Amino acid sequence: MKKPVVLVVDDEVEVGTFFEFYLSEERGLPVDVANSGDEARSLFHERKYDLALLDLKLPDTDGITLLKEIKEINPTCEIIIMTGYSTVKTAVEAMKLGALDYIDKPFDELDELDSIIDQAVHLILNRSKFAGGEIEKLALRHGIVTSGDSPFKNLLSFCKKVATRKISVLIEGETGTGKEVLARFIHANSLRADFPFISINCGALPETLLESELFGHEKGAFTGAQGQRQGIFELADRGTLFLDEVGEATPAIQVKLLRVLESGEFFRVGAEKSIKADVRIIAATNKNLEEAVRDNLFREDLLYRLDVVRVNIPPLRERRMDILPLVDYFIEKNRPLDCFPVKVGFSPEAKELLQNYDWPGNVRELANAVARAMVIRESSVMDVSCLPKNIISHCGGEQTCGSVNFAHLDLKEAIRGLSKKMQQIVPNNEDIDIREISELLKGEGDTIIKNIIEKTLEKTGNNRSEAARLLHVSPRVLRYLLHEKE
Repeated sequence: MKKPVVLVVDDEVEVGTFFEFYLSEERGLPVDVANSGDEARSLFHERKYDLALLDLKLPDTDGITLLKEIKEINPTCEIIIMTGYSTVKTAVEAMKLGALDYIDKPFDELDELDSIIDQAVHLILNRSKFAGGEIEKLALRHGIVTSGDSPFKNLLSFCKKVATRKISVLIEGETGTGKEVLARFIHANSLRADFPFISINCGALPETLLESELFGHEKGAFTGAQGQRQGIFELADRGTLFLDEVGEATPAIQVKLLRVLESGEFFRVGAEKSIKADVRIIAATNKNLEEAVRDNLFREDLLYRLDVVRVNIPPLRERRMDILPLVDYFIEKNRPLDCFPVKVGFSPEAKELLQNYDWPGNVRELANAVARAMVIRESSVMDVSCLPKNIISHCGGEQTCGSVNFAHLDLKEAIRGLSKKMQQIVPNNEDIDIREISELLKGEGDTIIKNIIEKTLEKTGNNRSEAARLLHVSPRVLRYLLHEKE
């Protein structure tokens, strides 16, 4: 099997000399060295490289710019960033842009360097095995469902990269998006996977109890402390601690968390001797912590410590392609509790509503809707009547939802569906004169059209031009359908 060809890009001659020896003599890999961005560009046009080790700071360019150019010239080239600790956040940004990993300079830990190079070579030599739906399969093993071009797929790929690094991760996302599930995915793909993953909700306990839960306490430290107790930091040693709703932590707890993150040491409540623990922190919040800092509700220095890597889970309404696969997943998950032995599924009309609902409660709300439908169903097919009323009313009423296609909020499609229901058939291959058709559709049809427009105006902050664009009509037609004067 052909060995991967490597290019090292660094302006320090001694670094290039080290890698020439290490990669060529020790690892048996063909290697070239470039001391500037221009030299690297020339070599990339002359030779196909499988792996590039790229310094972030070069005399004639920066590593991020060069990374983008390399990926344009050769998208399959794997890139490892070389960086000092002061630029770790930049290295993480490089990973978001496609870098495989990063190495801290100077290279004191050759075991870590060996591990990173081994990972890169293994990936290059087995690239065909990792193509296709590999990340989806890996995610599914941890209860995460994604498919196709979902934005969640790229996020998972990035999280898998940072999982092996000993750096804090801050997960942002709306309630119900699956922040703890993603934290468990990161832990499971890290070098700490064989050690504990412990979760605590910072907003669920009062300050006195939270401090005791985090750091433990000595006998007699407070009323009811009848014996010594280990805290979560001790129990999570060598593993991962997930701080859910970290934005709810009180100022006093924030100070103590900061001390642990800075020194790795803490005190049990009532203790005089400090304890050390090797814990990786993953924090989560549905708040804007920058705003909380400006409002003096959250410490800026703590945010800096937590926010080495930040990931934002997109809400379910922004990844609608994942909704039906999630529905299938939750049906299978609930099947052992199902009293009906036959295979169960949603009707086409119900699926349409599920896919077009905005899901303010995100994945958690969807899971509950599927579980409810399976409990109340009376046959193997779950129809619209099995769905919660808020989902049905979202698209205009129980009697009409199944008759209209509301996908993409397209008024033309909605009117075409209504015209069929009213036996005023509009051929699919003909344009619709919206004003003429809307005159024909009175009562129920007019109400549904108004509901679609009003929901779109809510989404756009009452911006008529943007609403018209989303609805595929002109602003003038929009005013006409709302019975507004010119």
